[in-house]
Amino acid sequence: MAYLSVLAGLVIGGIVLWGWFKLHQDLKQGGGFRPPAAPKARSDAGPNALEEFIAAYRRGEVSVGTPAVTAPSPTPAPAVAPAVAPAVTPSKRDPFLDPAVKLAYHLCKVTFKDHHVFAYVPLTALATGSSGEQALARSNVDLVVCNPSMCVVAVIDVVRPETRADDAAKSDYLRSLGIRYLRFSANSMPKPEELRALLYRM
Repeated sequence: MAYLSVLAGLVIGGIVLWGWFKLHQDLKQGGGFRPPAAPKARSDAGPNALEEFIAAYRRGEVSVGTPAVTAPSPTPAPAVAPAVAPAVTPSKRDPFLDPAVKLAYHLCKVTFKDHHVFAYVPLTALATGSSGEQALARSNVDLVVCNPSMCVVAVIDVVRPETRADDAAKSDYLRSLGIRYLRFSANSMPKPEELRALLYRM
């Protein structure tokens, strides 16, 4: 009986000794006692849940507890005004008479020493009232010859290469006023005696 008691004591002692040894080894290898790790919470979201959330937030479909900020509507761009051509700065006409008109002017002054000669006269200055035609209202004549009493004797235009060969409207208008209308070529001016005959011929 005593033998069985001793054997049971040896078995229990061996078990205790083995348990103590195992605990000692675990503490030595793990660097201290660590509580068992809590089981990881299982995520219900898929692997792309974060990317989908960010995309939805950027689209304004998700709020995070603060009022959604609405982007201001773009203001329409101001209408662009059409380009305006720059104004042409006027400059003094110098010399006042171009060479062809200047030659005709001196010819008139030599031929009619007691007459008055005016240059670049508006056609509307030769009559009272309106001609009724815009083209005539904007027209000028190169020279107006007046007698000593300041009555118009004749109107002279100098024909240049770029000038139209004839201006029937101007000619008819002056004829209706009873004013003689003469056209001289810039390359062939009449002589003084020829000019006198042209102005005072019947």
